[in-house]
Amino acid sequence: MPFKMSFFKRIMVLMLVLLIPVMFLYSYSYKTSIMVIQNEIEASSIRQLNFFLSQVENTAAQLALHTITLSNESSVREIGQLDQVESLFTILKTKKTIEDKLLLYSSSSSWRNSISIFSPVTGVTLSTYPVIEYEMPELQENLITRWTFDKKDKLNPDDRFTWYTTSPPSSRYDLSSANLIVETSFTTDNLKNMLDEFVTTRKGNPFFYKAGFDPITNRQGNAEHITELIRYFQNHTPSNEGSYAQVSIAGKPYLVSSVPSTVLGWYLIDFVPLDEVLSPMYKSRNLFFSVMLILLILGTAMSFFLYRNVQIPIRELINNVQKLKRGDYSARLSKQPKNEFHFLFSRFNEMAAEIQELIEKVYAEKLRSREATLKQLQSQINPHFFYNCLFFIVSMSRLGENKAVEAMATNLGDYYRYTTRVERQTSSLKEELGLVNNYLTIQQLRQQIDYEIHIPPEMLDLPIPRLLLQPLVENAIIHGLEPLDGDGRITIHMEINRNRIDIVVEDSGVGMTDIELQELRNKCSEPLTEEMGCGVWNVHQRLIYMYGDGSGLLLDHSELGGLKAVLSIRRDEPNHV
Repeated sequence: MPFKMSFFKRIMVLMLVLLIPVMFLYSYSYKTSIMVIQNEIEASSIRQLNFFLSQVENTAAQLALHTITLSNESSVREIGQLDQVESLFTILKTKKTIEDKLLLYSSSSSWRNSISIFSPVTGVTLSTYPVIEYEMPELQENLITRWTFDKKDKLNPDDRFTWYTTSPPSSRYDLSSANLIVETSFTTDNLKNMLDEFVTTRKGNPFFYKAGFDPITNRQGNAEHITELIRYFQNHTPSNEGSYAQVSIAGKPYLVSSVPSTVLGWYLIDFVPLDEVLSPMYKSRNLFFSVMLILLILGTAMSFFLYRNVQIPIRELINNVQKLKRGDYSARLSKQPKNEFHFLFSRFNEMAAEIQELIEKVYAEKLRSREATLKQLQSQINPHFFYNCLFFIVSMSRLGENKAVEAMATNLGDYYRYTTRVERQTSSLKEELGLVNNYLTIQQLRQQIDYEIHIPPEMLDLPIPRLLLQPLVENAIIHGLEPLDGDGRITIHMEINRNRIDIVVEDSGVGMTDIELQELRNKCSEPLTEEMGCGVWNVHQRLIYMYGDGSGLLLDHSELGGLKAVLSIRRDEPNHV
């Protein structure tokens, strides 16, 4: 039977066909959107860091430019000629003019800074630094015209960046020949202030980083996360160009962006929590899956409703139809659903009841017909045997064989005493064998016949139809042994299998050819005609009537040389053996 999908399974498959592509397309769209947004965030973060860093570098470059400008101011250069001035008033006036100039340049920047000048010729130092005496540190060539980072000490309470310029510029290679050294510096508080302002306009945690130094962070930053990120950069040096990477900090994913500062020599680094940035996408995703879950629940409820109100009634209807097909006409639909199936169930029950009633009528009629047929068959068998016996008695009487006549009459009387009891249609195997003994004794009076009967004692009480063995023995004698010139032999034995019992009758007669044997087999299955002998046909038909299909008379060649007739009886029917 080819596979057929039920209505309920089709509905479920249809739901999956609708849901799975939607889930797949949304997952693909969601993943693509996350990638696009993440790439945009990365590019935007690099742009913002570059813009912020350019502001820092521009301010630092302005401060560096002040040192160059001051080193070229004629009024500032007079500090190198103070040793040639004898008037103390002139010396103080010149210093005051230079200090005012330094304050003017220092105040022109938005950053808090300090500017100092030192003359190696006169040894005079002037500065905007708020100390009584400021001493210029010892310089080296690699500290000139570049920003250097100095940690706080006793003289400098804050970390700072410092820039030095010499006049003339060539004296940077020989500081002893310098006429003037200009120093400008700014504290890291300026960078922290800018970082604080930068944080207020965006999500992130920016800071300046350089290996070997403490980071310069905004005042709102998470120190623990920054410390963990610095440990990451100890093994992953930032690129000299703008770069970004995903780093797990405190068990959460962060987008880390870094840009190098060519002016300060530090890296500006920022890290943004991806969960916060992508939270709108996560909300959209959660909303979608919530809707899909609701649809799945509603679909499951609908499927359950269809299963309960459609699939179960259909399945019950199919099962009961199958029962009718197998011959169980008592099948009824007990449940009566309150929908369209109520009409179908009611009509099915009415139809099944009518079919059962008709079948019972036909079956009863068939039983009565079968019983009449059995009695008719038995009436056909008894006259046939009776005529043969009468002919034998007449013949023996004419020959004066009184003992033979007596034996024939006695056995014939026992035989008819058994056959005329028509009150029951079955008998035991023992009684049937007694009838066969009577018949064989009668036949031995007419000719030399040797016979053997081997039946297990425990099977003698086996119930079988009456007059079932005698026609086969009679057929073996008349058609098998009588044409022989010499003595004949008949054997009767039983073969017991799991599903059947076989009673075998064999003779040593002339037998039959294969063609004749096949013709006899065919006649046993055909309707009885006037030209056809009824003995073997009767036996075969009675077995089929009594025991059903699979039972009957089997004919074959015997190893004794004649014919082998097997009474095959099924054992699986409750009313049978």
